[in-house]
Amino acid sequence: MIYKFFFKVINDEAENMDDDFESNYLHLINRYLLLLFFIFLFYSIFIIAFFGDMLISIFLTIITFFWLFLMAIKGKTKRFRNVLKPFIVGIFVLLTFIVSFFNIYTYKNAGVEYFYFCLLFAVPFFLKYKKDAYTIFFITFIISINFITCLYFDFDFLPKSRYIEKADFKTIKLLNILFSVASFLMDIVFITQKDALIHGLISDKKEKDSTIKDLVKTNAELMKHQMLINHLSEENIQEILNLAESNSPMFFEKFQVFFPHFIPEILRINPNLIHSELYFCALMKLDFDTKKIAQCTNNSIRAVESKKYRIRKKLNISSEININSFLIKI
Repeated sequence: MIYKFFFKVINDEAENMDDDFESNYLHLINRYLLLLFFIFLFYSIFIIAFFGDMLISIFLTIITFFWLFLMAIKGKTKRFRNVLKPFIVGIFVLLTFIVSFFNIYTYKNAGVEYFYFCLLFAVPFFLKYKKDAYTIFFITFIISINFITCLYFDFDFLPKSRYIEKADFKTIKLLNILFSVASFLMDIVFITQKDALIHGLISDKKEKDSTIKDLVKTNAELMKHQMLINHLSEENIQEILNLAESNSPMFFEKFQVFFPHFIPEILRINPNLIHSELYFCALMKLDFDTKKIAQCTNNSIRAVESKKYRIRKKLNISSEININSFLIKI
């Protein structure tokens, strides 16, 4: 019941996301942070209840509610993506030094060093393998240096716990081992789920690419069919394509001869279309894509996209409809 309440509250932002992958990944991160919240809450209560170490308990409690803070802001950081990665790196570095401190604070006898491995396995969940390779290497380097340093140096100038008796170390070490194993297994489960999301995203992209290829093929066939309806021979078709590709001044005039009803039909939809926009409509009627139109008209791809956007608005064509398909049917 409590889990469902937290989950509903922290995922309001995810429900409003248009991108399914981002939404699902945000749900996954929030579940991860929520489990960390409960694990750290249990751990901090256990420390104060059995050992009376107020310093450690308060510190762990602060970290515990820090996970809730992360859950509260995680879905609202979309506009701050530039600072999000350094923020994540900062948290990992901070947690690494916290582990190092508690390893020394407990006389290196409490099994705190196992948490270095938990941190290592958590890194791939929050960062992308290829895109953030250098960042992952940096965090791994920091964790490794801290582990080796704490292994060989005592740091006697740092404070040590006055609440833990010698007999308590076996219990604390067992607790830390169980805690770190649970965290490790949790990392593995969530990394697996993240990989499943990525695999699903790749499969969706392949399916969409395949659909686009089918649409392009259909458009090409439809264009030829429309040309044949206008009693155009293969020679006529090749002639008009050559004129368009060479950006010949004769193209638009010849196009209107071959497609006498097209320009009037376009102007019937919106008589405010200017000559350059009608020219672009003619090229799209021939099923020229953005790159090919840019080559034929000596424009940049961005300029062509901008022009196509204005044409789409003037002709009131929905963003869900392929503009070439719309014009080919006219």
